[in-house]
Amino acid sequence: MPELTTNLKNILIAAVLAIAAVALTLIYVSNSNSKHSATGAGAYRTVLVAARDIPVGTTGAQLAHAGWLTTRRVPADAVASGVVPNRAELATLVAIQPTYHGEQIVAKRFGTSQQEGLVSTIHGQLRIYQLPGDANQLLIGIVHAGNRVDVVGSLTRPEGSQTHYTVIAVRNVLVVKAPSSSSSSGNSVDLQLTSAQAQKLFWLQKNGDWSLLLRPSVKPSNVASGPQGSVSIIEGSSAR
Repeated sequence: MPELTTNLKNILIAAVLAIAAVALTLIYVSNSNSKHSATGAGAYRTVLVAARDIPVGTTGAQLAHAGWLTTRRVPADAVASGVVPNRAELATLVAIQPTYHGEQIVAKRFGTSQQEGLVSTIHGQLRIYQLPGDANQLLIGIVHAGNRVDVVGSLTRPEGSQTHYTVIAVRNVLVVKAPSSSSSSGNSVDLQLTSAQAQKLFWLQKNGDWSLLLRPSVKPSNVASGPQGSVSIIEGSSAR
């Protein structure tokens, strides 16, 4: 009889443990479903995006008018860092960096009017280089702010000799301010480049001849090309 009682106790304990396990499983599943539902409900967010290109200098008052901003629902993990929550946040600000059509409106591209200017376009190792030149060198009427250019140059090697070479001195530099065709005090272009690029361009400006080359805005590529002299140009022109 005592053995039967012990077995009954063991059965009862096992049953209680089984019921407890089922209850814990149900609670876990319920919580998981709740969390999944919450995640699903918040998987998309509505954000402000540019309905058109927003150039540097555009004020918050201008952006309040129709046609500049719109809203879009995007996946939560695609929301940009520092996204501006609403139009009111821009009311007293000005664009200090460009925002292009379809891009999300982020705070780092807007600031006070004192922050506006060329300094807003550079950071880290980037510098602003003002390059004077004539209408042909600067591609006046062709190049505009936001374009990217290469600089092709002509120099002698050894220096002072009559052996001339052409090179692509720097590539893929941003035009932050284009030359004005109406300037009466000389023309220049403001370029955003690194210190190493600035050294090359300064040397070429002082010791050689040069011209800007406008790069394509869609899928530009570089072709490997060394210095070109009279021999390589003649040989290349006859190679078919």
